[in-house]
Amino acid sequence: MGREFAVEVTMESLDMSALRRLWKSGPSRLEGYSRHYRTETPDGDEIELDFHFAREMVRITLNLASENGRQYVSVIKKGVVLQERDFSGNRDADLSWRMAKFKEWFDYFPDNHVLASMGGVYGLPLKSRLHQEFIYESRPWEALKPVRLVDEVRRYLERKRRKEDRVIGIFPRLLRRLPSEALDLALGLSLFALFLSGWLSPARFAFMAGAFGLAAGGLDWLWRQREPFLPKIVLFQGLAAYAIWHEMQMRLWGIFL
Repeated sequence: MGREFAVEVTMESLDMSALRRLWKSGPSRLEGYSRHYRTETPDGDEIELDFHFAREMVRITLNLASENGRQYVSVIKKGVVLQERDFSGNRDADLSWRMAKFKEWFDYFPDNHVLASMGGVYGLPLKSRLHQEFIYESRPWEALKPVRLVDEVRRYLERKRRKEDRVIGIFPRLLRRLPSEALDLALGLSLFALFLSGWLSPARFAFMAGAFGLAAGGLDWLWRQREPFLPKIVLFQGLAAYAIWHEMQMRLWGIFL
């Protein structure tokens, strides 16, 4: 009872910005799962979720400091609990009461699609309060414009990430990213053509090619919501290295002429 009260006070003391950061997300390391979410309570309990988008399957892992680090796993598919295990004791376990005490943390889970896939099992919410509540402080409405813009960008990136997760298979993923990769390559090779024609010095081209390769990788990761295309990055870094080597050769020959 004391722990539940402590968590409630903590939630009420946080503003919306802090509530949005309760859960950290990233690519899943488990085979077959596409997204990973993780959070930690003030008591030291850890909750981890891995989500399979196509199958609408969720794997929940509880690491309970309150039970000396005991680990429990639950697998849920479209609102049906397929498996509940006590990994520490390697046996079946009922996680209903253990999961119920974390309901408030799932109230602020960042992905409604994951919550819908769990179907309200363990009494968990079907929708996140993050998408229903907005905390407005007493300040001019103009000050809220950047907040709304950030929310719109976040929702746009979330939709793009879901579209990327929906594509399964190497060949379909390659076809999906061909237009953007072709555009990046065309821009990079245009810089190389300017270098070959003498419009760009080797030093300037080396800097621009290296920066463009890193920027293209960052664009894939942050905006296009997918893994960076490593051959593209290696190509631009290789061109930058070639330009530096070319500059060194020109200076060496210049010394002996």
